[in-house]
Amino acid sequence: MDALVRRVDEDRWLATRFAPAEVRAKLIALYAAYYEIAHTTEAVREAALGDIRLEWWRRGVEEIAEGKPPRAHPVLAALKETGVSLDVLPQIIATRARDLDAAPFATWAALDAYLDGTAGALMRGAIEVCAPGAVEAAQAFVQSGARAWGYTGLLRAAPYWQARGRSVVPRDASIEEMKQRALAAYGASREASRGVPASPFAAIGYVAFVPRYLKALARERDVSLFTRHGALVVASATGRI
Repeated sequence: MDALVRRVDEDRWLATRFAPAEVRAKLIALYAAYYEIAHTTEAVREAALGDIRLEWWRRGVEEIAEGKPPRAHPVLAALKETGVSLDVLPQIIATRARDLDAAPFATWAALDAYLDGTAGALMRGAIEVCAPGAVEAAQAFVQSGARAWGYTGLLRAAPYWQARGRSVVPRDASIEEMKQRALAAYGASREASRGVPASPFAAIGYVAFVPRYLKALARERDVSLFTRHGALVVASATGRI
């Protein structure tokens, strides 16, 4: 499971290295589940099949919450074995259904609601894993940090989605607007990080990569593993994302 998350979500995987082993295992199970749910759009060609796949995950998560044995899938087994809270997964599954609609978001507000229900929900769940008592204190950070991360991820994935005939920006909006919104959200998250204790760092530290990814996009480059690891070390030491 650890190898899967490292392959498909290396940024969050890197941040989990700052968590104790037991907490790390829960984060890895949560991130693996997020990947499998998010992968639905790429795994199916028809919306109806995507709905069936998402319903399968919804019922699988629900059954574990009811105390039933997990379905035959290694990620569900990991969720059950680690005992990670499943509270955010139904919201993520429901929100990810939007991925099956090829039409662009109508407004920035609609896109923000989508990011709140995906990247934001996942971040809340991860904070709860690391430090349940920090969830309330981190609310402002989660909203801005998850949006900054979500915008940046969409910008990085824009060529892939454009090749499939889809737009990552709302109707009548531009890539440049999204870049500016990503920068603004990151600035807000950096300010909000002052009020977040150190205990959930493994759940949020990867947001420190946002300005580096945005600069790399402008230069048509990538951000090295060494640079990202260094950014995490600095953010952990200073307490500023």
